[in-house]
Amino acid sequence: MVALSLFSMERFTTFTRYSNLVEHTNVVISQLYKMELHIRDVDRSERGYMVTRDTMYLRFLNNAVDSIYSSIAELGKVTTDNPKQQNNISLLKSSAALRIAAARQNISYFDTAKTDSISRYYYESRQLMLECSHILKRIHDEENKLLLERSRNERFYERLTTNTLDYLLFVFCAITLVLFFIMIKEFKGRMRFQEELQAKVIDLKRSHSELQEIAYAASHDLQEPLRKIQVFSDMLLYRKTGNRETVGAEHNVILERINNSAGRMQVLIADLMALTNLANTDEHKTTIDLNKMLPYIVSDFDDKIKEKRALVRVQELPVIKGYDNQLKILFTAVLDNSLKFTRSEVHPVINICCDELNGHELSGINPNLLHKKFYRITCSDNGIGFDNQYINKIFRIFQRLHTEESAYEGKGIGLAICQRIMANHEGYIMAHGETGLGAQFKLFFPVEE
Repeated sequence: MVALSLFSMERFTTFTRYSNLVEHTNVVISQLYKMELHIRDVDRSERGYMVTRDTMYLRFLNNAVDSIYSSIAELGKVTTDNPKQQNNISLLKSSAALRIAAARQNISYFDTAKTDSISRYYYESRQLMLECSHILKRIHDEENKLLLERSRNERFYERLTTNTLDYLLFVFCAITLVLFFIMIKEFKGRMRFQEELQAKVIDLKRSHSELQEIAYAASHDLQEPLRKIQVFSDMLLYRKTGNRETVGAEHNVILERINNSAGRMQVLIADLMALTNLANTDEHKTTIDLNKMLPYIVSDFDDKIKEKRALVRVQELPVIKGYDNQLKILFTAVLDNSLKFTRSEVHPVINICCDELNGHELSGINPNLLHKKFYRITCSDNGIGFDNQYINKIFRIFQRLHTEESAYEGKGIGLAICQRIMANHEGYIMAHGETGLGAQFKLFFPVEE
């Protein structure tokens, strides 16, 4: 379409150029006709004075002379693009000057002579008149030749431009129709895709709701058997015989392991219920000043901080919109994580700070976040850290980097809860660790416009 448009413009420009040339040639020819009339006026004025001796003819002669020089100057301007015509006009100017001089000499002779016989100046002026006519005819022929050629080119490019515009209009219409049908087809495809997507969303919501109901029911239904297991194991563990002897030592160990396993299972179910409840919250967002919230959360860890001789430093934090209970769970889990995975040979140091920036760190998750503003709250520690190849694993539910037998407690659900809370706040959580040097958790909260 661009190529056809450019070609059409080139044709139209050429047609316009030849039209202007034809108009220019007509202007030159019109000026030549005026020049011929002025030269004939000189001839008529000269002969009229010779016949009548009326001085009115002398005024006509002077006016005609002025008009001749004016017309020659105008011809010189309009033929500057044609060197051949410029040369002919120079000859015409010289011949016209001689013709006018001869006419004046003839009239002067006629006024002073005592006889009515025709002087030789009259014959000279007639001869110069013929020379001027020949030069004018030569100029006229040249312009007629140019007019014929330019008119032929004008008609040719007029037809070519008209045909090109017709073809261009036809091609544009064809392309427009093709694009229209493609657009209709794409629109129908998008409508079908939208309907399928809507159906899948409905199915997904239904499945999600069913899973929530199953998880809720399972967690509640499992609570009662677990409580009975713990009760009966306690009864067996502490039951005494008539001889006031306790159950055998081997049985004690087995019953304690049953009791401990049931207790861990109960804690896991409670955490699972907490995660399930986060997926569907009826809580409303409120304005929360984290500078007021964090001191209360830190105070809950006073015993553990004193026990480990830890140092917790909290810098200026922002005021955000969020869910109060969820944010308390979030910062409690992050702080608990930093206090849990410490090194015995160093005193724990935990720094919590905040800065405001664009989402360049999140562009790998979603390129559209690059120019969005976030509050980045960073919690860094000098604990045991972790290998960055396990970053994706630590946010999965019931995934732990340490074995059950390790010295570090944990159920593998705390960071999954943190990620769920950040999703509820339309934010993101990222982690970075170095083995033996510490870990860093970054919380990205969107800045409200």
